[in-house]
Amino acid sequence: MISKSCDLDGFIESIKDLRYHEVLTSILKEGYEADDLLVSRRREGAGAPELERIREYSRALRFFIFLLQTGERPDLVTEGEREEYQKFRQVAESLVERGELIPAILEHFDV
Repeated sequence: MISKSCDLDGFIESIKDLRYHEVLTSILKEGYEADDLLVSRRREGAGAPELERIREYSRALRFFIFLLQTGERPDLVTEGEREEYQKFRQVAESLVERGELIPAILEHFDV
């Protein structure tokens, strides 16, 4: 797991300059590992705040995966979800600059 502390900013920093397939692979792997961490921490009796932090991290990863795989913006319900999703804009911009995503993908941010 890249971010054992489920720090979305740190994770994004570590993937922002990767190629498209590396970004997608890293996010998918991180998402699976976050799910495993959630199960593990639940078994160990972690408190509700820690479990929710892991859930939110996993959810943020899934939102960006959805965008990359479908080319559509995910349904973001809460302000927190919108804020976390916006953090991935820098990854998308980097992919657009290298010609790995079309510029129209950036329209799915800041809306």
